[in-house]
Amino acid sequence: MDFDRVPSAAELDAATPRASRSPADEDDDAFGKLRKSQPIERLLPVAKQWFGRLPPTVSANALATQYPRIANVLATQWTDRQASARYFDDLLCDRRGGRQGFPPAVHDELVKLRDYWYSGHAFER
Repeated sequence: MDFDRVPSAAELDAATPRASRSPADEDDDAFGKLRKSQPIERLLPVAKQWFGRLPPTVSANALATQYPRIANVLATQWTDRQASARYFDDLLCDRRGGRQGFPPAVHDELVKLRDYWYSGHAFER
């Protein structure tokens, strides 16, 4: 054995024992890749219910039509004060510079949703 020679990454990888992988592990990997590359582009039932509870003055039809994945996130985070505040901030503030932004109708709806959410009425039952 040559202790002065550093093995290559390929040699180390080949020497590392592998745990057997189940079909479930492969399904998880496939789902993870799909989820990262293709977000859900339709409204989930939770988002449809959420839209039904919003007052007509805060409707977000353009958002639901053009960006259903964002509507889904808003619907699921709506009662989480920290997550929603952060998400609205991320959506409406350009920290990277030079971003195109949302179409005017979607932007206006996001602002209305944010204002409604911050007013506290969003938490009344």
